[in-house]
Amino acid sequence: MLFSTSCTEGYQGTYLGNAAGCWGKDPSNEFGGCFSKVMRIEAKFAIKLPENLPSEVATPLICGGGTVFEPVVDYVTNGTRVAISSVGGLGTAAIKFAKSFGAHVTALSRSEDKRSKCLAVGADDFYSCLGNADKMSELAGKFDLIIDTSPKNADVAAFMGMLKFNGTYCRVGIPEANDMDFKFAYIPLIFTQKKIAGSIVTGTRRMHRMLDMCCTELKTYANDSEEWNSKIVKFDSINEIMDSLQNGKNTNNYRYVFTW
Repeated sequence: MLFSTSCTEGYQGTYLGNAAGCWGKDPSNEFGGCFSKVMRIEAKFAIKLPENLPSEVATPLICGGGTVFEPVVDYVTNGTRVAISSVGGLGTAAIKFAKSFGAHVTALSRSEDKRSKCLAVGADDFYSCLGNADKMSELAGKFDLIIDTSPKNADVAAFMGMLKFNGTYCRVGIPEANDMDFKFAYIPLIFTQKKIAGSIVTGTRRMHRMLDMCCTELKTYANDSEEWNSKIVKFDSINEIMDSLQNGKNTNNYRYVFTW
């Protein structure tokens, strides 16, 4: 079962650290997690997982997958040129979702290390340009949509320059609470009709749609190379795994599924 909600009264996650500012809680542990074995929720927010969707495939979808599925549904149609910035767990799912919706997908990273991995999961193109303004400027006017999954702040202007007229830069990665601000000038925004957007985990209606789509295209969503596959680990190793994720030590796995 899973729990997901997007509400006009405010966002309430089952776990959320204080890096999320006013939407986060003061954590009772280092990572602000809940990770309960049993949870009581309202039935209308519970979604039964499809029987043919393996747990190691389903569990990463119910948070990270839903986070990138939302902007794909909102902005992607057949032929949309999409760039996925920073490719880890969220970025991989975003590549696959965008491809399922008929997009031409480009993966953006800081180095060449992930080129073969990104192309293997469906990206049409790959550029190692992030953090380098000159390299990013070479992609000026290339994309209808950029989905930025990075948890680090960045120069929004560099991304905006990569968009076509009417393009959208969508942020789903949340930087640290003390590094949330960004600036962009009104004139290039207004006269190119570009948009800066944000997105959070999708609601229950689209969560159903996402899971159904993944079941229909199970070969696409359940088969990855070893680097992208979920690694199933025992719950007593959670502190070690969280430290690895937080400090970028997880070079061989980007998704972990905990079992008791």
